[in-house]
Amino acid sequence: MEVDGTSAGLYFSAVNSAAVQAQKTFGETRTQKTDKTRRKIFSSAMEKAKEEFELQKDGFPREIAGLDTEEAAIYLKDQADMAADRLKETQTPEEFANYRKKIQQFLKYIEKNNFEVKKRERRGFSKKGKPLEPQFKIVAINEKLDEMARWLLNSHRETLGMLSRINEISGLLVDLMAS
Repeated sequence: MEVDGTSAGLYFSAVNSAAVQAQKTFGETRTQKTDKTRRKIFSSAMEKAKEEFELQKDGFPREIAGLDTEEAAIYLKDQADMAADRLKETQTPEEFANYRKKIQQFLKYIEKNNFEVKKRERRGFSKKGKPLEPQFKIVAINEKLDEMARWLLNSHRETLGMLSRINEISGLLVDLMAS
């Protein structure tokens, strides 16, 4: 060890530069982690916004974005049940329209997410010489969702009957006005 301080100064300057370098590296990795986290948050927000847009375009509520198929179906069924209860309490045109919309949303969601259409091309020609039409087969993917749809239709049979009678009357009125 030297007494004049040159070796101690070199030691402290090396330690200082190592500390500064470590601080820069730590700051860069922290910035990189922060940037990666920001990108993940942004991309997940973009995916959710895209999903919400697609749902709204198809006529579904935004609230089912991010839910799995079964949770979304339960949410839509609950919305239809609440609309039915409100319709039974107050039978206004607005409540009829709301109930109809909720039932349509539920059934459309079940149709879109629970059934798969399989198309089988057929070879050959009919007796008239035309190519044979393809055959279609509809397969239920999730039996639980299918059962839920059957239950909803059975439990709302009375309200749906009332709705169909109102639609019949509306159709008769339109026919009468057109005559």
